[in-house]
Amino acid sequence: MKKIFITTIGFLFIASSAIAQNFSMGVSLQGLYFDASGTETLKESAKVSSKDETGFAPVASIFVEGETATGQTLGLEVVPYSAKIGDGGMTNDDDAETSGTNTVDVNFKNMISLYVENSVDTQISGSFVKAAISHVSLETDDTVSTGSSYGDENIMGLTLGFGAKNDLPNGEGFYKVVAEISHFEGATFNAATGNKIELDDFQTAALRVSVGKNF
Repeated sequence: MKKIFITTIGFLFIASSAIAQNFSMGVSLQGLYFDASGTETLKESAKVSSKDETGFAPVASIFVEGETATGQTLGLEVVPYSAKIGDGGMTNDDDAETSGTNTVDVNFKNMISLYVENSVDTQISGSFVKAAISHVSLETDDTVSTGSSYGDENIMGLTLGFGAKNDLPNGEGFYKVVAEISHFEGATFNAATGNKIELDDFQTAALRVSVGKNF
């Protein structure tokens, strides 16, 4: 996926040379549903525990975009904070390595996305299709009874979406509503103690509402 990421950035930079002077800025709020799974391997006992996790999280972002000479919209989106997308906990485990209270929060940190929107002719006014590539740090904020702590890992994802863009009623800007599905690559988190968490590739689905203004 890293080769895809580099190639996509190249194409986007080439396309950016064709952007006209009409730029837009705005904010977005999405309801993000995720479905993830993974395993934890303990060094001392070689015990492997599997877990599946699904959940819902609100994620806010800011974006800037412009229209190319060919009519496409090219944009950059940033989540300017660590967005919590999941958590977990365990108490009273009878395993000597994990006995006690173990909790972990998982955050999307430094998430940045490059996207392209292309108008399509449908019965929905202002409809378009969207493709995006994202880079994000998976941040683990954990409290583990053994003192083992896992670091952060960088991953990439691909997004496809369908939405509609129309003017606000007051004519002072625009709004977009987009339904999206994304696929993110997995990651391996290693602790200094030798314990290891392996996160599988995972998927998300989101409904996004954006409001922006042209400049």
